[in-house]
Amino acid sequence: MNEKAIKNFIDESQQNKVAILTNPNPGTMTLPNKHSRNFVKQLQPRLNAYKSLLNVYQEFNLLTDSKFGDKTKDAASALITSFNSINQLPDLPSAVSSMLPEVSKTISQSIQAKKVKKHNEILLAITNAYLKLWTEEEPLWDAYIDAVYDDYSSGLNSVPSEYFGAEKIKQNNVEPYSNDTIVILMYRLDKRDEIIIQKNDLKKQLSDFGKALADLDKAHAELAKEKTDISDVILH
Repeated sequence: MNEKAIKNFIDESQQNKVAILTNPNPGTMTLPNKHSRNFVKQLQPRLNAYKSLLNVYQEFNLLTDSKFGDKTKDAASALITSFNSINQLPDLPSAVSSMLPEVSKTISQSIQAKKVKKHNEILLAITNAYLKLWTEEEPLWDAYIDAVYDDYSSGLNSVPSEYFGAEKIKQNNVEPYSNDTIVILMYRLDKRDEIIIQKNDLKKQLSDFGKALADLDKAHAELAKEKTDISDVILH
């Protein structure tokens, strides 16, 4: 999930507005201060970790070009950074933490030998860990998105009709309706559809990212089976 996607989440200001609009006696209420469950502690480190995995691929991709043969040390450094990023994540699922010692062993052995000669095996190991993390946590993020967007949609569509100004809606409305009740209902419908589209777009981004990780994992699993000699890739 990228940073732009996160900003698409229904924010607290929007939730506070709905709280005002759905209050049966807003004249007597104090200013609302609704808070969504705060996932910043968990989410930002995960964003950084997945970015570090992307950096690993960028560095290892350079090694396929003879012009960048001296970049092996950079690739190894990116690999260590990416491992540390996932290893230090808060609230790491046990299914992921239990596999990290073996990943660490694979990385350490290749670096201590001053060779990164089995790069597909190394990339398979680190990608396996990230794929497991994603598999474990995607249902949680998916459910969270559903909860936030569905709650907002439900609240917005329970706002009393008399709070809406049909004439104001008509100013920006290109549809050929003049009846105030219809105009307001159509406005509600449009808002509901916008929320659904935004929610589904975000969920698709989650799904696409998971599929990309799975494809990478599958590719390296196949490549790691080949006995390709790249022993000339030496750490300096």
